[in-house]
Amino acid sequence: MKLQAVSNRKLYIQIADQIRDQILGGAVAPGHQLPSERDLANNLGVSRPTVREALIALEVAGLVEVRVGVGAFVRERMGGAVSLPELSPSPLEIMAVRRLLEPEAAALASQQMSPEGTVRLAETLRRMRAETAAGEWSSESDRTLHMTLADACGNAVLRETLDSLWTSRRGEVDTRFHQHLSDIGDTREHILADHEAIVAAVVSGNAEAARAAMARHLDFVAASMLDTWE
Repeated sequence: MKLQAVSNRKLYIQIADQIRDQILGGAVAPGHQLPSERDLANNLGVSRPTVREALIALEVAGLVEVRVGVGAFVRERMGGAVSLPELSPSPLEIMAVRRLLEPEAAALASQQMSPEGTVRLAETLRRMRAETAAGEWSSESDRTLHMTLADACGNAVLRETLDSLWTSRRGEVDTRFHQHLSDIGDTREHILADHEAIVAAVVSGNAEAARAAMARHLDFVAASMLDTWE
């Protein structure tokens, strides 16, 4: 029997591996732009979002520079081995699970948010407003707001699951993915407005409004992750 080895590597890392080999083989010279996401996806037989994750993994590895709205450009190599971020979870998979769980966590939190939690939400929103006004975005402020809701949901398993998801978001690829999103001013403003709406619904004790506000927020972020960047 002739069997092929089965790879358990993430699909986007397998794609990044192929593109890396092409770059290191001289298929695209430093300073030149890689083929478009659409062309890469068609040639590789995968989705454009998967190609985007692969390009960001290559950016983390120092092989390309991703310019949102333009494309990916090969960088000059400084020598040495090129290692891909193998341990980084898929940002799209993390978002898919968040969309399943966080709306319910927000609804539960609206029914049992403590005074201390309400104060923490208000302080976090103030910090987010200041960051947005300065053209900045902080993953820590984002995490604090969402985990304050998780802390108040009253379900220890749900809380620990969400904490694990947010820990996964600290991976290099996910961090860079969201940084690219936050570099877009309109996106930062939209996300701030979403967070304002979530907190307002939670502190008012309206479970359905909290659930809906969180779902709208995560739907927007997911759509932004899937929108073409070229």
